[in-house]
Amino acid sequence: MARIHEYGEGEGDDDAASLIARHETLDSSFWIEQGDAVLAVSHIRFGAEGFFCQWHERSGHGILAAIGRGGHGLALAFDGGGEPLVIDGGCAIDRAAAIAVVERFLLDGGRSDAVRWGAGIVRTTLDVEHGWTFVEVGEPREPSGWLPAGLRSWLGGAVDPELPRTATWRVLTEVVVCDVEWLETLAETPMPCLRRVIVDAQAGSLAALPAAIAGAPELEELVVFGPEVARLPRLVSQSLRRITLGLGGPIGPVDDPPPDWRLAIEAALARCELPALEATSIVVNVELQDGELD
Repeated sequence: MARIHEYGEGEGDDDAASLIARHETLDSSFWIEQGDAVLAVSHIRFGAEGFFCQWHERSGHGILAAIGRGGHGLALAFDGGGEPLVIDGGCAIDRAAAIAVVERFLLDGGRSDAVRWGAGIVRTTLDVEHGWTFVEVGEPREPSGWLPAGLRSWLGGAVDPELPRTATWRVLTEVVVCDVEWLETLAETPMPCLRRVIVDAQAGSLAALPAAIAGAPELEELVVFGPEVARLPRLVSQSLRRITLGLGGPIGPVDDPPPDWRLAIEAALARCELPALEATSIVVNVELQDGELD
């Protein structure tokens, strides 16, 4: 038998439509126990407007899945308790879908087929996965709450094979590659939400860059600085819109560039296949916004 618990004073019938209606008006949440499973539902008013559902189990892996629609993306939102969330897979579901989810769970504790169940929840207030340091980038935009960037992290030092297996890897939208050895890892384990890549190519080869770019279907911007940009390999991307290339950057600026350096970079760039490219910047030293490499 289902047991319903409400955050705050909940009054009225316990059918799915009534539960959703009550919590569509109030900034509150409710949760339902059914056997060994728990369905928690929160109405989100900031960022991703709608209902956010979490599936719990009394034993096992805790939060197993979240509801998402459409393609990959990040939505910054707040649950009923005011905790910020980053939802992988889309915004919170709408009223009709939330009712369908609750109806099915009240019936037999199962998951409704009316929505696609995704995975990968990151609470931005908690450092829940060992080895990661990440920051929020950008602010929610009206009306849907999508982040222009999302979460940024740094990849440097010895390659840690455990990081690509984490939920954080899947929801990062921006990475700063401080060691080019990480490019091979990006190529082997694609990052579906990646929108921007900054590569410090002061030392090492860019041979793995084409595969890393090919494995990022949502990539919009690429920044590469270091002497290796003069030997930029052929890149192919259907989504890349902006690219910035420079011999040096904030870590190692170049005061005296070699002769014909710009012609070499232009020739390398001309070999690339980038049909969506809108803006190209070729400079001696790449200038990044404050804090991007801190």
